[in-house]
Amino acid sequence: MSGISAGQVFYLQEMIQVKPGLIASRKLSLPDIPDTARTGQEWVLYALDEEETISSETSPSTKLIYVLEGTLRMVVDVQDYSLTAGGAVIVPRNTWHAYATGSKCKFLQISL
Repeated sequence: MSGISAGQVFYLQEMIQVKPGLIASRKLSLPDIPDTARTGQEWVLYALDEEETISSETSPSTKLIYVLEGTLRMVVDVQDYSLTAGGAVIVPRNTWHAYATGSKCKFLQISL
């Protein structure tokens, strides 16, 4: 259950918790949105503890990365970004990108 209902207020940063020494993720299912297998759209919350990293990867989908809490450092292709709460970046499909935190961080990744 995603905890999201149509017509009700929800807070993404409260839907996932940072776990010591771990990377947590939670896939969200959204009401009134067509089947994600058909559309390819996917919403995933991430919570990373201090000094966690996600190694460089690519994706067949364009991604929107939106920081909910903390600071997220990213490398997209060869460009470095430091995103704080409220900051976002678009990662084009098939582009190498990596994630790192200095402090605890929560972010939303939307595959478009």
